[in-house]
Amino acid sequence: MGGCTFPEDPARTCARVLPIWSVAVDPRVLAVRALKPGDIAGGRFFDALLANTRMVRGPRAEHLLIDRGGEVIRLDVIDGTVAAGPVTLRFDLPDDDRLDMQLSVMRAFREPAPVARSHVQLARRLLALQAIDARDAGASLREVAAMVLGPGVWPGDGEHRKSLVRRMIVAGDRMIRAGPAGALVDRPHAT
Repeated sequence: MGGCTFPEDPARTCARVLPIWSVAVDPRVLAVRALKPGDIAGGRFFDALLANTRMVRGPRAEHLLIDRGGEVIRLDVIDGTVAAGPVTLRFDLPDDDRLDMQLSVMRAFREPAPVARSHVQLARRLLALQAIDARDAGASLREVAAMVLGPGVWPGDGEHRKSLVRRMIVAGDRMIRAGPAGALVDRPHAT
C-alpha cells in the first residue's frame, strides 16, 4: 500500500509506530466530510462502527481503512467525525489529474462488497465444522490438522498449524452453540 505517513515521533523506529495513509500523498485516498445524517438530501448513511473499518485519529483527520470484501478503501475524514455513529459522507474531489482514479475508488466504495469473500468465509466456517466433527470423533489436534488442512509440518513454524486448528475448533463450537444460523450468518472479524 502506498501513501503511508507516520504521524508519531520520527525518532521512534518504524516497527513501533502505526503507519497511516493520507490523501496528501496517495491519489487512491479520498477526502470526505462527515455530516449529520440528513444534512444532504438523499445522502446515504455510513456507519464506521458497523462496517469492517479501522480508524486511526491523526492530528488533522480521522483516517479510515475499510475492507470491502478484500478490496481496501481508504478515506481521510477532514471535517466532522465518524466515531460517534452514522453519518452522511460528502466527498471532496478536486478537478485535477487524480480525478479519474478518485472517481474509480468512489465507485468501488459505493458498490456492494464483492461476493467472493463471502464464499471464502463460508468455506472457512465449513472447515471449522469439519474440525469439530473430527475432534468429536476423537482425533488429536495433529490429526484434525491433517484431515482439515491437508499434509504439513506439525506443529508448524511458530506453531501456526496448531494455533489455526485451535481457533477453528473454537469457531466451530461457537457455530454449534448458535445453531444453523451460526454457520450461515456473516460475522465480521470471526475466525
